[in-house]
Amino acid sequence: MMIKKKVKYPVGWQSFERIRTAGAVYVDKTGFIAQLIDEQRYAFLSRPRRFGKSLLLSTIEAYFQGKKELFEGLEISQYEEKWESYPVFHFDMSCSEANNPDKLEGYLRNQIHDYEEIYNISVGDCRSVGEAFGRLIEKVSISTRKGCVILVDEYDKGIQETIDDKPALELNQQLLRPFFSQLKSQDKYIKFAMVTGVARFKHYTLFSGANNLEDISFMKDYSAICGVTVDELKEYFSEGIASLAEDYEDTEDNIINRLLQKYDGYRFSRADVHVCNPFSLLRAFTNNALGEYWVTSGTSKVFIDFLKRANYDFSKINGIWASEKRLSSLYDDNDPVPLLYQTGYLTIEKYNRDLEVYLLKIPNGEVRGALFEDLAPMYLGISSTDGAQKARQLRSCLIRCDLEGFVKTLDSLIAKVPYPIFEKDSKENAYHLIVYCLCLAVGVDNRCEEPMADGRPDLVAFTDKYIYIIEFKLDQSAESALKQIDENNYARPYFADGRAIYRIGASFSSESRNINRWLIQPPSGNPYEILATPNPKM
Repeated sequence: MMIKKKVKYPVGWQSFERIRTAGAVYVDKTGFIAQLIDEQRYAFLSRPRRFGKSLLLSTIEAYFQGKKELFEGLEISQYEEKWESYPVFHFDMSCSEANNPDKLEGYLRNQIHDYEEIYNISVGDCRSVGEAFGRLIEKVSISTRKGCVILVDEYDKGIQETIDDKPALELNQQLLRPFFSQLKSQDKYIKFAMVTGVARFKHYTLFSGANNLEDISFMKDYSAICGVTVDELKEYFSEGIASLAEDYEDTEDNIINRLLQKYDGYRFSRADVHVCNPFSLLRAFTNNALGEYWVTSGTSKVFIDFLKRANYDFSKINGIWASEKRLSSLYDDNDPVPLLYQTGYLTIEKYNRDLEVYLLKIPNGEVRGALFEDLAPMYLGISSTDGAQKARQLRSCLIRCDLEGFVKTLDSLIAKVPYPIFEKDSKENAYHLIVYCLCLAVGVDNRCEEPMADGRPDLVAFTDKYIYIIEFKLDQSAESALKQIDENNYARPYFADGRAIYRIGASFSSESRNINRWLIQPPSGNPYEILATPNPKM
């Protein structure tokens, strides 16, 4: 029996050379690299974690090392003829213990010392890491008679991990400021430099001496330099799509749609270019399962720390318009939008050219699930594990059109909400938070308060066979909720869809702190009601 050769999906691989020599799947981004090197000498790129920034820098490193054989058949090979080798200094800050200034300094000094040995030079005794780095660039450039290439990955780790420790933060900034200033002061010895990270750099004083960096994060020409587009998904992952279709007993077209619903939706510029999270896609194909991979790879520490101390109403993050300046800013407890965008919990949905602002949204089903698991312990009083289980039950009920099961599960979820949540601010705000958490929990393909010409329904949930339009009313009747759906024509945009449309009105009681009555209008027939189970806390 002939054993079929298994496709290698490089989950977590950050070495371009390893991927190419191992014959693993590589989505060709070298055309962007050729353009980048031709247009920019100093570049900065911000993208969320697990988005391929490290692989991008590794690919650039191999290019500048002249490793022509690794690029055979790739787009950049059509443009490059010389394949010269240059000295490359690659600093990966994620390898350092950046929460400790002494250890961060030790990491940088050790890296500089390693390069001293590689190029057989000595920087001598230097008072600061910045001075040692500057001498390294100068001496190696003079010794090799070539410009140096500087690559710095996850530059902001030393900032992010000390942002709540002001003394350590200041020490890290004092350490890094002269380090990055060498990117400008040693300009005549530098061929190319690129810095990547999650946070935007413009407002950090540590870059005050490196103002020659060009931020390409919002440039439309580099919208897809990281991530996987729909066309790339179909081109490079056809075998994985076919394998998923076989296991899920579904068509390949449906599998593609499910992959896009779960992992796609990221947009980083005015250009209408969307990309999937590459880490999640590779995990899905490796495991042959449409799992939740982004959140299990490690939630952003900065985001979790923010949740613990902030008093922010997360039900307000839908439909936010933000300028590029705001999205590039440092976040604070009163405005977490820059943090949510930079860490990947929010992304661009559309661009208003007249006002020069971006409409933001949660990218996809996977991120909705991750956000729900982060918020559930705080706002629903349940663990992430219990919340994830309830979310799966809610999705299963909607897929099967088991609306009584949906109501029962939702009742049990809301019944666990701690009483202080209702007293912390107001019952109105608590109600909105619960509805918002429901929007996240449903997660099939839902839009919470989706803008429409005649208003905003609280929740529109989509499955393969059904569309559910749900309106909640606080201390009003379920009939009034159903009436609002009809009077505002919330179902009209979906009449040509072909799926069965269910209109659902729900009455939320501030006294019982639960939904006490549901009124359901099926596609045909008369409305019927489902009464909620009394809240056991009452």
